Amino acid sequence: MKNKSVILIPALDPPEIFLHYTKELIEAGFEHILIVDDGSSSKTMFEELTEFPQVTVLTHEQNYGKGRALRTGLSYYKEHFSQEEYCGVITADSDGQHLVEDVLKISRSLEKRGEKMILGVRDFDQKNVPPKSRVGNKLTSLGFKALMGLSVSDTQTGLRGIPNSLIDLCLSIPGDRFQYETAVLIETGKKAGFEEVRIHTVYYDENKGTHFNPVKDSLQIFNLLLGTFFRYIFISLSSFVVDILFFTLGTKLLFHGMAAKIPAATAFARVISGTYNYTANKKVVFKSDRSVVSSGVSYLLLCVCQAAVSAALVTGICHFLPLDEVPVKTMVDLCLFVVNYKIQKNFIFSKRGSV
Repeated sequence: MKNKSVILIPALDPPEIFLHYTKELIEAGFEHILIVDDGSSSKTMFEELTEFPQVTVLTHEQNYGKGRALRTGLSYYKEHFSQEEYCGVITADSDGQHLVEDVLKISRSLEKRGEKMILGVRDFDQKNVPPKSRVGNKLTSLGFKALMGLSVSDTQTGLRGIPNSLIDLCLSIPGDRFQYETAVLIETGKKAGFEEVRIHTVYYDENKGTHFNPVKDSLQIFNLLLGTFFRYIFISLSSFVVDILFFTLGTKLLFHGMAAKIPAATAFARVISGTYNYTANKKVVFKSDRSVVSSGVSYLLLCVCQAAVSAALVTGICHFLPLDEVPVKTMVDLCLFVVNYKIQKNFIFSKRGSV
């Protein structure tokens, strides 16, 4: 059976089993296998692999990292394969952990020509899973859900099916080492979502052959996850400061003595802080591709509703309790913070076609 997927395998000093693994892929019907030698110390195995007509070996003279190797392969695919004939790329690891039968599962899903990133997901509750892999995956999965709103069962899987519609996006994502794969999950997840395919959980020799550094690479991965979160926090806090400053200016100076000074000051402050917050969130935090008209109208409606709720709560509280309106507004808006984030992320600045 002829497969319409191209296999891409980044390799750095692969084990002896890799040669046999490549032969199995060929026997399974894969006619195009791209192998990226990412600066391996020995070239003997790669010289043997080039003897197979189905194999193309791309070489990095030095080790750049798995992310760079994947982009090298994806770039070659884009330049040399027709997207009319081929449905996309399947990435696999060189350590033999991805069984050929599981690669075929990904291929069948990819050949349906859907838009989603296809992930081969493992069961990390099995006894043969090394503790560092089990803990690492559960932590990153929790981080994806809490910070990105993305549900991913296996954040560390290297067995992925990348449809043609996501090739350009994957090529545009920076990062040379393992954090690249995390960035790909974030960006493709936000754009198209995932299709998960259950695969076997295989580890050889407690996964000692991995080039993943549990400290250095994990820090880079969490920096990606927390970076977006902290950008949102910073923009929100700076918007909050701007809002409070102009609200204070309104109540203490511009609208002082007016019966409706709180609603007037709230509206005045929200116009200024809202403009800043909208621009920063669209361009810096959520990097939304929605038009200014579409997202702007929705954002304006949110601001009006939130300002009305904030003004009503502050007015009501200050009416019944002898409290200064500034600290009361501070507490009210902090409570509205989470609701505001969810609405912006899931509706106003969501990717086109995701709502």
